[in-house]
Amino acid sequence: MKKKDSTVNKIAKFLRKEITYSNLKSGHHLKESEISKKFGVSRVPVREAFRILQSEGYIEVIANRGSFVKTITYEHIMEMAVLYRLLAPVVLEKAIPKYNEKTYSRAESLLDKVEMCSDFSKVGYILWDFAKTIFGPSKLNFILSLIDDIYLHNIRTLNELYVIKQTKSYDTTNHRKFLSFCKKNNKEKLLRYGSIR
Repeated sequence: MKKKDSTVNKIAKFLRKEITYSNLKSGHHLKESEISKKFGVSRVPVREAFRILQSEGYIEVIANRGSFVKTITYEHIMEMAVLYRLLAPVVLEKAIPKYNEKTYSRAESLLDKVEMCSDFSKVGYILWDFAKTIFGPSKLNFILSLIDDIYLHNIRTLNELYVIKQTKSYDTTNHRKFLSFCKKNNKEKLLRYGSIR
């Protein structure tokens, strides 16, 4: 049973990463036979991996047609943004008082990496590390898992927008303002910048 579970998770993790990096683009037809051949397994664990990814919003299953990489819609992006804006202030209220010099140093170092990164597919992951750095001290593990999920989808969105717009850099101005207000303990401005992504 454990081997089956780890195979399912391995397949799900591989596909999640391929979708997040936009190697498998929106609308791509995912074929059970190809994936089962790639992993040397029957179609059963592939189907189970598909169910996991469907529940996470990465793929959609269309009856009599198959499984496809789910298209990120504007409505989906807006829903994720609303959820993020509701969660971020709650988490930051618990996290900010626990910041120390190490927190600020790591956060600023990550923003430096974002600005110097020439591989845009990696920018989302660096921003995800930034989010873990600023939200992590809250210790609100359930909410942090929801924010993790939001970031994974945002990484995918960033990667798809990069392909569309051919953007060469990511603007970290708001992230740096946020850190500045944290250091100065400016609560009014923190609320305004507290929902940065």
